[in-house]
Amino acid sequence: MEYTIKELSKLSGISARTLRYYDQIGLLIPPRLSSSGYRIYGENEIDILQQILFYRELGVSLGEIKKLLNSPDYDKEKSLQDHLDALLQKKARIETLIDNVSATLQSLKRKAALYCFVL
Repeated sequence: MEYTIKELSKLSGISARTLRYYDQIGLLIPPRLSSSGYRIYGENEIDILQQILFYRELGVSLGEIKKLLNSPDYDKEKSLQDHLDALLQKKARIETLIDNVSATLQSLKRKAALYCFVL
């Protein structure tokens, strides 16, 4: 399946301007242009964009992402496993934070209830 820049933008949640910038810096180059000059992306580019978005979520710079994706020893499966591991770690940290904030709120509510009871 093929996508115009507008369709890919809508599908990915990334602005068309960002996609044009990715093309400009050689990070995500559409394989062809339509007869009207529109960028046309295929399934391979969707896979690459997914990798870019995963790396961006982890705070990796665009320059570093470009180096990683263009590396001759780039292993897509290993990269996805690394992403999954990092996201699971991030999830665990967030769950711990949620538990701590919830416990603090409960403690504050108990203290407020005791304070009202004493008055």
